Amino acid sequence: MATNAAGVRRHDRWRDIRASERRPTMSEAAQLRDVKLGVVRENWTNAGPVVSQMPDQDLNLLRERAAATIADPSALGLWGFATGTWMAATVLGGFVEPLASWSLAPTVILFAGIAQFIAGLYAFRRTNALHATAFTCFGAFNTVAGIMLTIPFQATRGMTPGYHLMLGFLLESFAFISLALMVGALRRNAVLTLLLGALFIGYCLTGIGQFTIGNAAAIVPAATASGAHAGAAGAAGNGPGVIAGIGGGFLWLSAICAYYLGAALLVNSTWHRRVLPIMGEP
Repeated sequence: MATNAAGVRRHDRWRDIRASERRPTMSEAAQLRDVKLGVVRENWTNAGPVVSQMPDQDLNLLRERAAATIADPSALGLWGFATGTWMAATVLGGFVEPLASWSLAPTVILFAGIAQFIAGLYAFRRTNALHATAFTCFGAFNTVAGIMLTIPFQATRGMTPGYHLMLGFLLESFAFISLALMVGALRRNAVLTLLLGALFIGYCLTGIGQFTIGNAAAIVPAATASGAHAGAAGAAGNGPGVIAGIGGGFLWLSAICAYYLGAALLVNSTWHRRVLPIMGEP
């Protein structure tokens, strides 16, 4: 028995020595040759493009080390995004009275705005460019949107048409950002792709709703201050319309996906296995 055990140990040592002496593959040999020659190569990573002489193995090691030294902020960012999107959809879709929108501002600014933006900064440190860009962009957007919600809708002079037009432009701008992020998310997982796809449609449709209100208010004659107030109130009374209501529904769908994805990332990390599926990589 002792002889057999010694033979097994010698075999294991010989196998380890042979593995350490493994010849590099053609790709690895080419990369080592480039390093010796000082050739600078372009590498596309989760952190973005990296122009360096380092081999892919060294770049991957640096990325993994950065991810292992900082806790994942994705759950915080996703839940902040979901809460802000859910609450904003009630106003942009016309499901609540505009006068009640100011009460949403604190949550949208602090949790959906500032907290999500901070999560994005930590995601940059973890070399996750997709999540970092999304969290910082939408965190800044929610901060701006929350401040805009504090503007009284029924002031002495009423809301000007420019308010709704500029809000519409803002929504359409972030619709494009959502579309670009969705294309990037196709490489990640299905839940994130659905989240950003629904967000793209929701921002497009609610932006159209704001354009509708702005154009309606712009053509209302207002000869006096009281006439301007009545015209603006009438335009606001028309509401965002059916299209914006459908867009609000898509924003709710995006928020539900964000709640689920944040829960999946947190639960799976805590249990050290995939408890909640996300149909792709984190």
